[in-house]
Amino acid sequence: METHPETIPFSLSAATAETTTIADFGVVVSQWVDRLLPHDGYMLRGVDPLTGAACFLTKEHGYGAAFYRALETEEILGRERHTVTGMMRGSRPVSVLASRTAASSRGVSPEHDDIMRATDVGSEMRIALTLGGRAWGVLVLLRGRGVRPFSTAESLRAAQLSGILAAAVRRHVASRFLRPVRNAPAPGVVLVDRRDTVTAATATGREWVSRLAPNNATADDDELFAHVWNIALAARHPGKQALSRVPGPDGWLVLQAQPLDGTHSGDIAVTIQPATSDVLLPAAAVLYGITARERTVIEHALDGAAVKQIARSLDISLHTVNDHLRSVYRKTGVNSREELIASLSW
Repeated sequence: METHPETIPFSLSAATAETTTIADFGVVVSQWVDRLLPHDGYMLRGVDPLTGAACFLTKEHGYGAAFYRALETEEILGRERHTVTGMMRGSRPVSVLASRTAASSRGVSPEHDDIMRATDVGSEMRIALTLGGRAWGVLVLLRGRGVRPFSTAESLRAAQLSGILAAAVRRHVASRFLRPVRNAPAPGVVLVDRRDTVTAATATGREWVSRLAPNNATADDDELFAHVWNIALAARHPGKQALSRVPGPDGWLVLQAQPLDGTHSGDIAVTIQPATSDVLLPAAAVLYGITARERTVIEHALDGAAVKQIARSLDISLHTVNDHLRSVYRKTGVNSREELIASLSW
């Protein structure tokens, strides 16, 4: 299947254009991929394109929270070649793993084999969704025990889908969610101790957390707090940015984690709140292909500067400033400076 990675096949593009939620998007992606790579279950995990932290998860007949919590741990610690980073560094962005009970076990740890056994999975394929040297997520496909394992030929086929699916994720997120959450509760705080146990949460912290879990009506605490545990883990490791921008049905929110000041307890405070413009703008630049100069113009506009002031500050003409603004409007789908500022402001 020869397709330029920036191009999304019409059938996939048309189907995803009708989706309004991440869960619906996951179903459409799974159905489209199933024609090429039949599977019994899937997990689609998106990552913040700037920090690499998990930002959404949707699944059907997939593993529980223990899996993606473990996957994020291995990603942050850099200990497993089957993570997004490991696959990006490899010869192709795909890994195939089989249960230890299968005829050909491939790189499955005892802990992961336990997860596969508990969910009756015999074979697993992970596809790193990468585009332009940047990770956008990972798609995990599952086949049940007793079903033919994923083959080498299917692995080669999956590698051709990496950029296509990454572009679909990027387009879906960019087309739906340019704004901070509106009518939101106050910022919430969740405390995580050194044993990765959630020890306390404000009322608004738990309210925010409930927005992060897929199918939160039936989710237990492991499901609800998975993103919190993952971002807390990043805060424990120097060099990892403990921040994740999360697209929701009514706008963007942000998780940030940091150790508690003045203690040696190992406790981490995770704050959850609407994404402010200074947090949202860098991601928006990546999502919409906004140039460095266009981003600078937006920053001045967010500060309330008039076009003449922007031109003077950047030593460019009024015409050039207006050209940059029109380019931004076209890329982001807004119609005016006022709408752009309202979209990015909280």
